[in-house]
Amino acid sequence: MLLTAAMAIGMSGAAPREHQTATLEVTYRYEHALPQVDTIKYRSDEMLLQVAPDESRYFSIKTEFYDSLKASPGGSELINNMVMDALNKSGGIKTDSDGKILSITVNKDAMADVPRRGELVNVYKYPALNSMTVYYGVSGPDDILYTWDMPVDEIVWEPGDSTTYVLGYECQNAVADYHGRRWVAWYAPDIPASDGPWQLCGLPGLILSAESEGGEYRFTATAVNECKRQIKDMPGNHEIEKCDRKDFRRLEADVTANPGKGYGVVATNAAKIYHDLIETDYK
Repeated sequence: MLLTAAMAIGMSGAAPREHQTATLEVTYRYEHALPQVDTIKYRSDEMLLQVAPDESRYFSIKTEFYDSLKASPGGSELINNMVMDALNKSGGIKTDSDGKILSITVNKDAMADVPRRGELVNVYKYPALNSMTVYYGVSGPDDILYTWDMPVDEIVWEPGDSTTYVLGYECQNAVADYHGRRWVAWYAPDIPASDGPWQLCGLPGLILSAESEGGEYRFTATAVNECKRQIKDMPGNHEIEKCDRKDFRRLEADVTANPGKGYGVVATNAAKIYHDLIETDYK
């Protein structure tokens, strides 16, 4: 465990909840600057926001597919076989005469079709209760998610006077300071959903685009579709640990600077970090 017992309470799996039926699905391209690169070079993932009348869920499409596959009968074995096949085809595993693995080289092209996780975040919002439940994970061999609750109305937006178009919708801008970063959002009044990507919400219309000051983090809607789909619990049997948001961010910052810590390896020198976490008020 990376958090002490005083900071977290371990639970096996999330508590079951009766979810609503989403009537709107929004796909976003989420981009964030690589923390150890001194210029802005983005890593991206495809995220999905499902919006119901009094509930929403935001998550990585890639992670949802991986965890669903892994949780299915024979899923873990299938993933492991795909990984080994990709490594063998690329000549990535070198062994000695006794079959002991000497080194593993990962060929990105060979691994392209192997299922893998994307962002390890799930955000469930409950506007009628003024509450959101946030789940985050960190890199490592243990399948642990850390969770905390927050009020939905914590973000206080300042309305702007500019307009632009996103996916053909006329959007207005608004600005807010949130957990250490200043955000500029563009929302569509014609889509009456007071929601948006990640933890961003609370405007009189759906947020279709948002960017942190300096451009280190940004969300851009790529599709908006009506639907009739049940919101679900996170797939898989994760270990869930209740924790304080800032404690988690301190843990995440430590693992970002010392990636080996997620795997129990103690680093001698922490890496230089040029781009901080999406929330910076943990310091």
